[in-house]
Amino acid sequence: MVFQRKKTEKSTALSVRAIAAQVILQVLDQGKSLSTLLPEVQSQIKPQDLPLLQEITFGICRVLPRLENIIKKLLDKPLKGKTRIVHCLLLVGLYQLLYMRVPAHAAVDEVVNATKSLKSDSFRGLVNGVLRRFLREQEDILAVVDKHWQTLHPEWFVNKLKKAYPNWREIIEANNQKPP
Repeated sequence: MVFQRKKTEKSTALSVRAIAAQVILQVLDQGKSLSTLLPEVQSQIKPQDLPLLQEITFGICRVLPRLENIIKKLLDKPLKGKTRIVHCLLLVGLYQLLYMRVPAHAAVDEVVNATKSLKSDSFRGLVNGVLRRFLREQEDILAVVDKHWQTLHPEWFVNKLKKAYPNWREIIEANNQKPP
């Protein structure tokens, strides 16, 4: 009985990450809104897992430019077409490693196992390798990526702020803070 309970919890956790990747894919590639997508997928998860799904999806959207720059450092070629779901799964994994209190080994394991739920099992090795490489080289990668302190904002946005507000640095710093 105890074994089954743990298995169920793990399956739910995996599906939350897979669903998060699917939601992020629709946001990035189809321009859909999280506020319309999340209610649609609520029925696929347990009610107690909704905050996890919201944290992952809203969090990824908030820090997307930083995560995208990290992925560019970790992959030789971008994942396009049908492999975009794997790209989104990497976003989920990186977000957990950087911004959540999930132990690194658990975050990597859960995201790697989510490849099976997404029928992208052939990418298990890639996902595992990319996330583990990030953990090994995290300090160096972040030093390069975070060289420009406004990495959470697209360049066009920063340029508009510079032109419109003399206190643009304060605006960006405040905007970089995680909401309550």
